[in-house]
Amino acid sequence: MSRDSFEVLLWLTAMLAAGTVYCFYYGFRAWHRNRAVGDTPTSRLRSAAQGYVELSGRGLLPEGVKNGAPLTDLPCAWWRFKIEKRTSDDWTTLDHGISVALFILDDGTGQCLVDPDGAEVYPSAVNVWYGSEEWPSRLTPRRGGKTVQLLSGQLMSGKYRYTEERLLVGERLSVLGSFRTRGNAAADEAERAIAELLREWKQDQASLLARFDADRDGVISMAEWDRAREAARAQITADMIARPSSPAINVLSKPQDGRAFLLAAADAQALARGLRWRAAAGVTGFVGGASGLTWVLAHLW
Repeated sequence: MSRDSFEVLLWLTAMLAAGTVYCFYYGFRAWHRNRAVGDTPTSRLRSAAQGYVELSGRGLLPEGVKNGAPLTDLPCAWWRFKIEKRTSDDWTTLDHGISVALFILDDGTGQCLVDPDGAEVYPSAVNVWYGSEEWPSRLTPRRGGKTVQLLSGQLMSGKYRYTEERLLVGERLSVLGSFRTRGNAAADEAERAIAELLREWKQDQASLLARFDADRDGVISMAEWDRAREAARAQITADMIARPSSPAINVLSKPQDGRAFLLAAADAQALARGLRWRAAAGVTGFVGGASGLTWVLAHLW
């Protein structure tokens, strides 16, 4: 075997090995996501338990909030964009971004805020088009231009490529993540307020001793400090009862335990079906890559 042929086979081996490993990872990840969707029943917001849940509803923007996609200024609940420049044999990314603005999920029985930071998103709208400027001036709000309809089938002309993905306002979404209800009377807030009040009391030692130094020895003992803590707790509790409390807020966000955080413009069945297809594609790629790698290694050695 010539040196050139040997180097080609080595390069092919490296590419096949990398592709095979990626296909395995892609398929395994998709199957794991599919199991997460299949094993988590869809809950209604009115009765959703705290913790890991699957919800389905319409994606809306909070009142008075605008969230326009950067390249088109189209209103959306979530967006992601990328601008690339054509080089001699590839594309170089010049700019990119992803929405982290909170939006509302409404399922008819209630609403919750969705924090999309860290989510794996399967959008409904994906547009790719080309142009001669770094920013598509007629499409971007940054230059004051008006929005025009995109044509995904445009010819691949122009040295710049624009990609924009969106979850549209009002469309039905399936979300999988960590669900929590937060309000003003949360226990952690009360504990922080108690600690802050005790710090204020400790700064005025004379008043602290006058109130809680029962044996008048000039020192606050552990038992006396416990009474001070109880007094602070009683004062904070009274204050929280007296002031108007804001309504509880439901929030869905990325799980802290590493479980899947998914946002998809589809119902749960369609999402699971799409993930199964992705898993099958990964397995097919893995089998094909492993077979090709075996053949190359046999000819290489």
